[in-house]
Amino acid sequence: MMGMPVDKPLTYLDNAATTPPYPEVLARMHEVMMDGWGNPSSPHVVGRRAKEMLEESRAVIAGVLGVDADEIYFTSGSTESNNLAIRGACLAQRENPGKIITSTLEHSSVTRTVRGMRRDHDWDCRYVDALDGGFDMEQLAEHLQDGPTSLISVMRVQNETGWIFPIPEIAQLRDELAPGVPLHCDATQAFCKMPVNPREWGVQLLTAGAHKIGGPRGIGILYVQRGLPMHTTAFGGNQERGLRSGTEPVFLAVGMAEAVRITAAHMETDMEYAASLRERAIEGLKREIPDVVVHAPEGGSPYILSVSVPGLPNAVSVKYLSGRRVCVSRASACEENHTTVAPGTWRPKHPLSLQAAGIPLREGKETLRVSFFHRNTPEDVDRFVAVLAQCAREMRES
Repeated sequence: MMGMPVDKPLTYLDNAATTPPYPEVLARMHEVMMDGWGNPSSPHVVGRRAKEMLEESRAVIAGVLGVDADEIYFTSGSTESNNLAIRGACLAQRENPGKIITSTLEHSSVTRTVRGMRRDHDWDCRYVDALDGGFDMEQLAEHLQDGPTSLISVMRVQNETGWIFPIPEIAQLRDELAPGVPLHCDATQAFCKMPVNPREWGVQLLTAGAHKIGGPRGIGILYVQRGLPMHTTAFGGNQERGLRSGTEPVFLAVGMAEAVRITAAHMETDMEYAASLRERAIEGLKREIPDVVVHAPEGGSPYILSVSVPGLPNAVSVKYLSGRRVCVSRASACEENHTTVAPGTWRPKHPLSLQAAGIPLREGKETLRVSFFHRNTPEDVDRFVAVLAQCAREMRES
């Protein structure tokens, strides 16, 4: 089938993978590349100007999180931050290693880092189930009481289903059964989209990225509670107070701070608006495709919707939608690039990790992730529903 001409409107509903940058972010980054191009480690006037911009950006991000600026470390993005959080916190305890506890539904940058700690350093790793979106607190309690623990790592918003995990309750249970154990939270899909409060939650390490909120790719942050021992995983010029060496990309840090300013300013209204788009999509899909399966428990993220169309493989539906300039995804975008990885270094997981979430294998292969941002419109949602319904009808009639 021929796709729609490229002059047709683009319907972009893959915002959990990345968001288009704000024009204000691009403009601000251009200004910095012209005026703040110096090395922030240089002591002269050009370097000091770059350093000022870098620290101003750090302060903006820290302010939104309710933490101190010197607890924010810039990285290349959430993947590096997750790697650094897990390896850094655990290797700092390598003389007295305990176990690592994580959920079965973490992003691959967490699961593979944990597996690497087990493979390369013989670290004990335990997993907590989250069937049907419910994080198993009893299982967590059992793990915490079974010998020493070095780290707990649990995401706030599951990136493929939108399920929200109870980070404050996890921290409270940790305080009761294993006080002092660091808790890492991957907040990539939550940061600036809903309240994120590491200090109030009792979190010692927290990950966030810029390109999920209208900022540039290639920049993220790791919050590290002051005083938490950390082992550096990148040696070199001692940047970022020795934790993450490498000359800081000031223009990217400023771009992230600008995106944070814009997005955080209307976070509450954006949440309500995203919820209305999500509900509109659910209602439309149930009307046009009565047997659609919606993986959407109450209390999930308003920004992510996971649905399955029985009998319609997601490889087919994504291609059909894309040919008509409607963009959604089958899974986390990070999982789509595995064919470029050297043999033996990548292990496939179940589609969308949904089997681990209690969703049958067949449905997982039919599942789409639809994700919203506040610049989407009701017309975007209606067009997605109409095109997916058309795809389902054509497939079933053929």
